[in-house]
Amino acid sequence: MSLLEDSGAELPRRVFLKQAVTVASGLAIALYLPSGMAATDPKAPAPASEFEPNAWVRVLPDGTVKLVVHKHDSATGTHTALAAGAVEEFALFGEDEAACVAEELDVNPMTVQVITPEDPFFETYIHPIWKVFSTGGSTSVSLEYDRLRMAGATARALLITAAARQWKVSPDSCSTEEGRVVHPATKRSLGYGELVGVAAHLPAPDKVTLKDPSQFKYIGKLRHKRDAAAKVCGQFRYSIDVQLPGMLVAVIQRAPVVGAKVVSVGSAAALRVPGVRKVIAIPGRPDVLGGNLEGVAVLADTYWAAQEGRKLLEIQWSDSVLAGFDSDQLFSAQAKAIGDPQSQVVNAMTTGDVAGQWAGAAQLLEADYTMPYKVQNPLEPICITAQVKDKAITYWGGVQVPSSALEAARTVCGIDQANVTIHELVSGGSFGAREAKYWLFEVAYLAQKTAVPVKLLNSREDEMHALFYHPATLNRIKGALDAQGNLTALQLHAVSPASPEQWEPGYFQRPDHMDYSTTEAITAWDFAYRPPHLQLNWVKHESNVPSGWYRSVSFIPNVFAVESFMDELAHAAGADPLAFRLANMQERPRHVAVLKQAAERAGWDQPLPPGTALGIATNQGYTSFIAVVARVTTVDGKARVEKLTCVVDCGLAVSPGGVEEQIYGGLMWGLGHALFDKLDIKQGRVVQSNFHDYRVARMSDMPATDIVVLDGEPSKPGGVGELGSPSVVPAIANALFALTGVRQRSTPLSLG
Repeated sequence: MSLLEDSGAELPRRVFLKQAVTVASGLAIALYLPSGMAATDPKAPAPASEFEPNAWVRVLPDGTVKLVVHKHDSATGTHTALAAGAVEEFALFGEDEAACVAEELDVNPMTVQVITPEDPFFETYIHPIWKVFSTGGSTSVSLEYDRLRMAGATARALLITAAARQWKVSPDSCSTEEGRVVHPATKRSLGYGELVGVAAHLPAPDKVTLKDPSQFKYIGKLRHKRDAAAKVCGQFRYSIDVQLPGMLVAVIQRAPVVGAKVVSVGSAAALRVPGVRKVIAIPGRPDVLGGNLEGVAVLADTYWAAQEGRKLLEIQWSDSVLAGFDSDQLFSAQAKAIGDPQSQVVNAMTTGDVAGQWAGAAQLLEADYTMPYKVQNPLEPICITAQVKDKAITYWGGVQVPSSALEAARTVCGIDQANVTIHELVSGGSFGAREAKYWLFEVAYLAQKTAVPVKLLNSREDEMHALFYHPATLNRIKGALDAQGNLTALQLHAVSPASPEQWEPGYFQRPDHMDYSTTEAITAWDFAYRPPHLQLNWVKHESNVPSGWYRSVSFIPNVFAVESFMDELAHAAGADPLAFRLANMQERPRHVAVLKQAAERAGWDQPLPPGTALGIATNQGYTSFIAVVARVTTVDGKARVEKLTCVVDCGLAVSPGGVEEQIYGGLMWGLGHALFDKLDIKQGRVVQSNFHDYRVARMSDMPATDIVVLDGEPSKPGGVGELGSPSVVPAIANALFALTGVRQRSTPLSLG
């Protein structure tokens, strides 16, 4: 029995959010659905002001449908897709989120208002794998698809029941269309808003039926993003637009040498700058994994004043153990770690006896593949506003990981969960930058010290020196071929620091000690090839340069190494690179399909003009499959990437337009990895500072593209946000080898 049934009183929203039942499907959708009589009955409870059947769906008396999105949107279209799913069954979430809800609710997802939860720490919203409140890993749509559709379907069933009671007909004789319940036999209909008062007091159905995919109107058909026009016209509200009474703008001078500490601060000149109000030293939090490093903040009325004040700071920094660190020397240290008995080595996958195959091999190949440090570089640098008041903290901004905001509140300010509020805003990209913690710790500290709202703004230069980068990596790989050119054994050592996955609860309690974010593409579920003897290892090597999350994480270096080396093996065996890959795949029909179709579309078996070559690469990830063929040609004596052909199987593409956009962005991201991305550290200092010396891929760099999205597994969507980039680098590298005969094993690749 619900509290409403027991007392006759309405529940406040936070109480509603704590009520949960499990529907017949086994999906917990956080329902608060008290039993009651029709609103026309004089004994019935007072009419509800809105219909809230679960943690995601709300319907107002005016017919407005709202979708509560508990996933951060970093301009990827997540909201549209999730909304569409519930809308099909009911019709609601973000881009993809909206699609999932809207489908089941029979509401156009573009008419659904997407809002964020009042309580971002409601248990139902926790990430089922990571056990934290977070968005990332290309998991939002794939993990939320089923329960969002169930949420929409449940709301739809209750609305139908409410209408059937009013008409005194069977619910089975009613249907829905475009936000209305319809009784075809009598041609009567009622809008959802007209049914709120009755539906809000009905009991949860024991069972609901989801739409058959053949009935979908939105899922698999969306081509547009919500708010696109506002973003293009500059009307969309981002974190930088937050304005609060008494607010100060903060910029932070961080250590010029990695690991240096503040010894003293001369602030007199900075404080004389008009508009500068405070200079505050921020202590480092080495006790927190991913916590902030030491720095000095200048707080002012405007960003310009804060910047001018920062230029005049006189800071004495301590020496650092990394003062002599050069990133160019790191690869030799990583190579030594492979044979060091003190190194932590974690086996990701083993079959057969690899070591026993070396002596009898007809051919042995061994190679090292390296990648440098990289910076995330989202279009919008970090911007976050926080206020500490009355023993509570409020954040305004693109908070991708609410659990980190909560950790900052607890650790820095001593504020518990009940007194943490987040006003979530869409961010202009992330690529892992907003999964870092340091900026949340910094702004929480400044907000507590000043007792006024503080907006922390990073410049592009600040982002370059924030130190939570994608780490430099080395992959050593060895393979054996028999006399017939068959691959008999393969061994790989992937050397890198531990990923930020260690920041998450339970990491150190894993019995296998596996760091799944350093072993992507080299575990049993996403390694494509099955030679008789196989050994894939992760070797932990820490340089003490702070590393952070990054789009596609370890898929980038691991796929580069594996797919480049498979190409090397194929050429050594005298085999076609495509045929060689297919020969070493077992029971992977979806993976085989993307490879074959990408090759066919790219003209793999067709004659090529002089000075033109193709290279192929593939990977699986996020329960999706991708193959990329790069076409390179010689122009004025220099190689140029002419075209990228890409075939994707992501299961059910909830929003095909969104999938294509994500893949295109991933291809561009991969082009950057292949040709440009590199951050250098000399004597402990970051060399690059902005896009003039850290080259990123530009629209003018993009070649022609051919992107095809297959109908792979129609019952379940896979992830695509990080799928597009890893195979691009080896595809281009393999094409360059085919063109020039020179094998490149380090990025950025040279075009000559």
